[in-house]
Amino acid sequence: MPTQRNLIKLLYRLEPDEIYHLAAQSHVRVSFDIPEYTGMSPGLGTIRIFGGDSRDRTKDKVYQASSSEMYGKVRDTPQSRFTPF
Repeated sequence: MPTQRNLIKLLYRLEPDEIYHLAAQSHVRVSFDIPEYTGMSPGLGTIRIFGGDSRDRTKDKVYQASSSEMYGKVRDTPQSRFTPF
């Protein structure tokens, strides 16, 4: 995973209009055994994308992927922000 400083330099150089953050832990057993590791990629990665970047990103499009497994057994498909965990 890139450091925050390197990631910010890259974002300034490329000036993307869209960012797709797809990193996540998908192994269920590991997610229960090492929850801190499971949260680092999506959590820390997002902080690194936005945390130290002073550029105005209000017009940028950002897609933050997560696992559908966080919803468990669902009744409705596809899930939305209103689907209960």
